Amino acid sequence: MEAEEWKARLVKGVAQQVRRYRLERGISVQGLADICTEQYGLPIKRSVLANFEGGRRPALSVVELIVIARILRVPPAQLLFPVGLEELTEVLPGQAVDPWAALKWFTGEEDRLPLDKEADRQDAEPVQLFRRHDQLTADWRENNLNLQNLMRSAAGGSEPHLAQFAAESLKRIADTLREVRQEMRSKGLTPPPIEQSLAYIDTPGLDIKYVALSEESDE
Repeated sequence: MEAEEWKARLVKGVAQQVRRYRLERGISVQGLADICTEQYGLPIKRSVLANFEGGRRPALSVVELIVIARILRVPPAQLLFPVGLEELTEVLPGQAVDPWAALKWFTGEEDRLPLDKEADRQDAEPVQLFRRHDQLTADWRENNLNLQNLMRSAAGGSEPHLAQFAAESLKRIADTLREVRQEMRSKGLTPPPIEQSLAYIDTPGLDIKYVALSEESDE
């Protein structure tokens, strides 16, 4: 009985968020139904959506949730766990937590909920590896741009040691990124595509020495 009541509360919360974002976007119930059908090939009647928002339909399917979230331009998880809009969300029967904590658990950013025991820890490693890969790639791009700017300055005689420091930092990031991609493969995962300027890190034994202008090169 408790599980059924929790399900009803969860669905009601999603319905409230769908209605909230639909009104914010200026989309009518009929308009939402039409877009689902015409743009995404998901036939859904106006009455079905109206009944859902009004609490007369017990649930949305996963497919419906994804498509509706797409149309409303909101992450699907935000419809489940309204970050910043509710103080607590009942993520599991009788387990109410901050919506941000619930969303991070749902997406794998965290491997357990705040009240979970060690034994409840989920296997979030694949998601966390990909998040780390994204961050390292972003760091590499930023540092690479910084290195190019510093090398131009060094060519003009301005503090070449800063460019050398940036070059060493860039190499460390690339080396770490290579290790992360190797770890992904060792766990049976396929690393995400990588930009051409970093493709060398996937070739065993191939390396690029990041060289910045040194003070001696100006002599």
